[in-house]
Amino acid sequence: MAPLSRRPMQHIDRKELYTNLETRIAYLHSFLDFSSRDIEALTTGAKYIRALIPAIVNIVYKKLLQYDITARAFETRSTSYSGPVDPNLTESSPQILHRKLFLRGYLTKLCSDPTQLEFWEYLDKVGMMHVGQGRTHPLHVEYVHIGVTLSFIQDVVTEAILSHPRMKMERKIALVKALSKVIWIQNDLFAKWYVRDGEEFEDEVLVPEVEAEGWLHGKRVLGDEGEIEDSAMTKGSCPFKNLASPIREAFDDGFGDEESRDGYSAAKMPSAIPRPVSGEV
Repeated sequence: MAPLSRRPMQHIDRKELYTNLETRIAYLHSFLDFSSRDIEALTTGAKYIRALIPAIVNIVYKKLLQYDITARAFETRSTSYSGPVDPNLTESSPQILHRKLFLRGYLTKLCSDPTQLEFWEYLDKVGMMHVGQGRTHPLHVEYVHIGVTLSFIQDVVTEAILSHPRMKMERKIALVKALSKVIWIQNDLFAKWYVRDGEEFEDEVLVPEVEAEGWLHGKRVLGDEGEIEDSAMTKGSCPFKNLASPIREAFDDGFGDEESRDGYSAAKMPSAIPRPVSGEV
């Protein structure tokens, strides 16, 4: 019996992983099998994700304001600060409303074209901005808060997609898989700015360019939702620094019924998600 054939082992240049973003993205895509199927799922599912964005933004900020250690970043621009937090800080506070616009712009960016390197460059910049680089007013958010926030977002979006009453299961699965890959690539592009792996190559990495939030290589990359100058009045940070609570809050804002998240069922899918006129999508 002939031995089973196997694919030839691919060579990955370690130095390139830490000094060349395009190489790193190509490796992540290959390892995660991020393919044309995922791109198609993201493209066709973008309208459903966009419909979720207002609710996600409210959920994210409510969650982060539940804990003093994450709320501190809105006032001090650092989660390592150990002083008191303004007890009057709410979702309606000026700096929180300001941050919501940027989170909305960031999530909208996730619905853009993932075949373009600019898409991944911006995700990398989001990671950089949380370690005190690339900003006129530095921001420092410790990685533990970044990781748990990404997981929270993934949980909220996954439930909403899987609960859609008219989308075929195979399309739900495809969209959840594709979004999960994007979120985990974003997680890696956060981690690369925090961990010390590859630090022997740091002298060969380009110095980050200081730009206003929502800009990349001198060009505005966020849409109208994020078109706000990065001014001294800004007390918060960037997109992934603000997560709020149970989905019920989104329901209360007209996103669906008023049941708690645990009581949420497919028959009560948030009304904000577009539904086809007839048949399954």
